Order: sequence, then structure tokens, then C-alpha cells
Amino acid sequence: MSESYTITAMPPSVAVARFCMWAQSILGLVGVLLLATLLGGALPTGVVGAFLLWLAVPLATLALIGFLAARMSSRRGWVRTAGLVMEALIVFLGGWQLLDGVTVGNLLGVAMAGIVFWLLCGPSSATWFDR
Repeated sequence: MSESYTITAMPPSVAVARFCMWAQSILGLVGVLLLATLLGGALPTGVVGAFLLWLAVPLATLALIGFLAARMSSRRGWVRTAGLVMEALIVFLGGWQLLDGVTVGNLLGVAMAGIVFWLLCGPSSATWFDR
């Protein structure tokens, strides 16, 4: 009736990926809040609603990345899959934006998403999330 679970330590690849995802989420949130603060006062009254709607997608993305980082210790397979999909989308869309012009923020964002994707693709990550 009672199953024996062995407690294993989180592999370094998953721990680094988790840290990077937290950094993505927190730094992205700071960036969005700074953008809203800087542009919020300069917008005409009729455009504020559209501006908030425009910020909804980045905020939802950042919230999802933070949620996935928080759920990594659950070792559920869907957490790894969702993380891989999110990071792949960030790499693809960020790479697409790099074609228009290279900025430090975009370059760092794409690099960090690529690192997280690479870390989550490793065999130690696959083993960790195979529960």
C-alpha cells in the first residue's frame, strides 16, 4: 500500500534551467513595468486600454514562465514539455526580431531561452521529469 519514494537531488541542468527561467520572468516583468511606467503617462486617454491589452501577451508569457519554474520540482513531464515549447517560441520569435535589428536585451533574451531549451533537452533533464 505504501510506495517507497527515493528523494533525489535536482540535476544541475534542471537547477540552472530553473534559475534562468526565474531570471527571465523577473527581469521581463521589470522591463514591462518600466515600459508601462515610461509610456503610460505619455499616452492619450483613448489609447491606454489598447496599450494594456498590448501588454497582456508579454505579461501572460512571463507569468507562465514563472509558473513553470515554480513547478519544476514536481517532476511532471508536462512541465518540461511546456518549458521546451515556451523557450523554443521565445528563441524563434526573438530570432525573428533580431533580423530587424540587434539589441542587447533581445540578444540576451534569445541566448537565455536557447540555454534553457538546451538544458531541458539533456538526458539528465529527461530522467528528472520522467516520473
